[in-house]
Amino acid sequence: MVVGLLTSKRNMPKVIVTNRDPALMKAVAEVLPKTNHVLCYFHIEKNVKSRCITNCRVKAKPSIGKVVDKDAKEANDDKHCELVKKIVRAWRDVVNSPTGDSFAIAWLTFKDEVCRPFPLFVKYVEESVLPLKKHFVRA
Repeated sequence: MVVGLLTSKRNMPKVIVTNRDPALMKAVAEVLPKTNHVLCYFHIEKNVKSRCITNCRVKAKPSIGKVVDKDAKEANDDKHCELVKKIVRAWRDVVNSPTGDSFAIAWLTFKDEVCRPFPLFVKYVEESVLPLKKHFVRA
């Protein structure tokens, strides 16, 4: 194991940066309990964007019969792409907030305006990501 490579307590890492992988977080806590654990801002944003792409879909216009209108599909794909960009911009406003007040405003905008149609996505961010904001680090 990696700990065996460390020859003394002085060589133990002071900080470990991860992407919030649960198995890795558990291993760090068990194997290096005195090491600080922080989350990589880039990878957290990547996780949020990935979840957004999956969970925040633009409602497709109903098609007549089973024939899929290629133009309508492309239009929906374009709308979805723009929606994802809008949500990611709002997310960046949240995590880049320099003060508590600006954070509160950005969070309300994100939750109540930009992501209102996607309550499951908001719940994911609230419960899985946002409580960890104080641990983010830019890598």
